[in-house]
Amino acid sequence: MTLENIYYVGQTVAVVVIVATLLALFYQGYQTNKIARAELTLSLWMQTGAAHYAFMDAPEKADFMHRAMMGSAALTEPEKFRFANLLGFAIGAHEAAFMLRQRGLVEEAAYQRNEGLCRLYLQSPRVRKWWRQRREYNYDPRFRAIIDGIANEYETAQAARQE
Repeated sequence: MTLENIYYVGQTVAVVVIVATLLALFYQGYQTNKIARAELTLSLWMQTGAAHYAFMDAPEKADFMHRAMMGSAALTEPEKFRFANLLGFAIGAHEAAFMLRQRGLVEEAAYQRNEGLCRLYLQSPRVRKWWRQRREYNYDPRFRAIIDGIANEYETAQAARQE
């Protein structure tokens, strides 16, 4: 084997090693992204779940939320303020899940769980009224269309029951 042949074999081995290294780096990046997505999904689930649980983790909080969502009696001004802020968080958490899903950063199931919570809130006529008043305030138009659709489903169902 001549020195030139050894040089070519060395170059070929070097190219194979470089390509293998690039493939390993690509795979490592893929795995890192997959792990980060899983961690973000878990974080979204845990934080959203904990926040929604905190809305009702004491009897007086559960009573307030039940009266605010299911009752027809008027709320006091401080109760209206509290309820509006809780709804802002609840809808905002769903919008965050929507945005993360749009970017492919969370699993579809995390978004669906948030949508399920949002649907529970939107069953309430008082929540739908709040949404109609607040929908123009800095919500992404694509997200707004989703919430409008859910609200319209319940409005249609309510109208059908009243007929």
